[in-house]
Amino acid sequence: MKLAVPLLALAGLLAACSTLNTQVESKTDLSQLKHVYVQSSLNDNHGLDAMIVRELKARGIQAESGPLTLMPDSATAYLTYQDQWDWDFKDYLISLGLILRDARTDQIMASAVYFRPTAFLKPSSAMVHITVTALFTQKPGALRTTPEPGPAAAGGAHRER
Repeated sequence: MKLAVPLLALAGLLAACSTLNTQVESKTDLSQLKHVYVQSSLNDNHGLDAMIVRELKARGIQAESGPLTLMPDSATAYLTYQDQWDWDFKDYLISLGLILRDARTDQIMASAVYFRPTAFLKPSSAMVHITVTALFTQKPGALRTTPEPGPAAAGGAHRER
C-alpha cells in the first residue's frame, strides 16, 4: 500500500499529455506562400527565430527573420511567436505559439500552439519542427486539438470543432 501512493502519483505525471492546437482560416491556402518573414522577439535568448526560419526553408519557403520594421516588400506573410520556458534546472521550452499574418492586410491566416509538459522534455528544435509542421499541414476552416501520442493519449485521438 505504501508503494501504491508514489506509483499513483508517478502515473499522474506520466498521464499528462501535450497538446497541439492548430487553426487555418477558411479560404486560406498556405501552400501558396512563397516568402515568410519571422518577426524576431526581443526576449528570445534561444534563437527560436533562426530555428523557425530553418524549418520554413526546409518546407521550400523563402524565409528570414528580424524586426518587423525591416520586413522586405517581397514578404507575403509574417510570423510571430510566443515562447514559454521553464528554468528549474535547465532552460527548456514548454510552450510555443505561432501566428501567421498576411503581410499586406495584417489579418491572421493561421495559428498553432504546442504545449508540452515539463515531465516530457523535447529539444526546442523538435518543438519548433512539430509546431511549424502542424501549422502548414492543417486544413483550412477547422480548429484541431490533438493530444500528442503518449501514455495518456495512446491511439492519438483528436477532436475537431
